[in-house]
Amino acid sequence: MDREEFRGNDLDRPLTGSGEEKTLQAMKGLVRYLEMRAEAPRILTSPAVRALQTAEIFARARGKTAKPQVIDRLKPGANCLDYLETMIYSQISDSSDEVLLIFGHEPEISETCSLLSNLHRIQAFYSTLWSSPEPHSETLAELQHWLPSDEGEITVVEGSMAFRIKKAGAVRIVLDESGAEFQALLPPQILRAMA
Repeated sequence: MDREEFRGNDLDRPLTGSGEEKTLQAMKGLVRYLEMRAEAPRILTSPAVRALQTAEIFARARGKTAKPQVIDRLKPGANCLDYLETMIYSQISDSSDEVLLIFGHEPEISETCSLLSNLHRIQAFYSTLWSSPEPHSETLAELQHWLPSDEGEITVVEGSMAFRIKKAGAVRIVLDESGAEFQALLPPQILRAMA
């Protein structure tokens, strides 16, 4: 159901029928992409119905019944620091084939990509976050204060790359203590073509 037509809490807004079909085709392509890389995803999702539906569609496309893990801080209205915190502190096994797969929202995902493209500007904050075994709320608060904002909403840092991640698209980012490496931007039409 389109945003304009939906009456009720935005968290409860589902995918449209055509959105489900397009998402299924894109998720089949994402499954192929991960299979080619021999990667096993750990699925994290926003609690919003449409994000949870997308995560479940991905799981079905994989032929798996694993339940996605709902992360409350990824709900609509979160910011790029919520996504960064999720990526840093979500424990994945040391096995080289496990990856995080996060189903969230725009513009937060694009803003997270912009932030990660500028880690050199926030390296001290990032290093502190990475070296802390649990979320370091003091550093996150400092970082939020340091980042430019518009009425409390974090905006893209001047000079950042601008990202526009489409619904059912994917970004492959390798994140470690030294920084972030963007390895792939996969728009939904490319994922559908891979299905």
